[in-house]
Amino acid sequence: MTTSSTAHPRQPKGQPTGGQFAAKSNPEADIELEPSWPGLTREVEQVGQASTVRWRDADGKLQDPPDGAPAVRGFRPDGSVEYEAHWQAGKLQDPPDGSPAVRQFRSDGSVEWEEHRQNGKLQDPPDGSPAVQGFRPDGSVEYEAHWQADKLQDPPDGSPAMRWSHPDGTVEREEHYQADKLQDPPDGSPALRRLRPDGTVEYEEYYQADKLQDPPDGSPAARWFRSDGLVANEAHYQSGVRVPG
Repeated sequence: MTTSSTAHPRQPKGQPTGGQFAAKSNPEADIELEPSWPGLTREVEQVGQASTVRWRDADGKLQDPPDGAPAVRGFRPDGSVEYEAHWQAGKLQDPPDGSPAVRQFRSDGSVEWEEHRQNGKLQDPPDGSPAVQGFRPDGSVEYEAHWQADKLQDPPDGSPAMRWSHPDGTVEREEHYQADKLQDPPDGSPALRRLRPDGTVEYEEYYQADKLQDPPDGSPAARWFRSDGLVANEAHYQSGVRVPG
């Protein structure tokens, strides 16, 4: 591994090489040009043929350049961007346009997952969309998570803080959280549910403050269902401890 001010490896003509941080060439002189910003230092860390480019301010803190490019970009050996992260004064931060602070890319350029952050903490954007999303190669959402000040939190509308989806878009699993702890919502429904592709419930669990807990009506904290809806198994819990039912 080496760290220097050199650009990441040159790529074949016509192949994307990472935009702002790519090595650019003069077709006549073949001289690589690098961007420069007053008060910012550009670092390049080389690991084999892969590289990471970082911008730092005069205090050594990661900082997006004035043009809005990410402070950190990682490149694969072929020059494609693997990940990028926006920083302000050493803290992960969504840029002014509201795009995610962190993005991970597949080799084909599609987004694999993304995170929104405010002042370094995971945070849902003002429009209420989830702070974290993961995507399948076709662009469909695989999972999403709502965060407030770095803690998993159901959004104001009462929908689950975490949700996974089947490839067809139907819900696979959902979890309700309050202040980063699994918690049954106010309507008394279970904090955690897993569903089959046809929408039938496979299992459900009730929680209070992150501990399995039978609901007030005495029904079991955990239940497993057959595909026809009948209960296959169940278990009672008090404060996270299994008890006879």
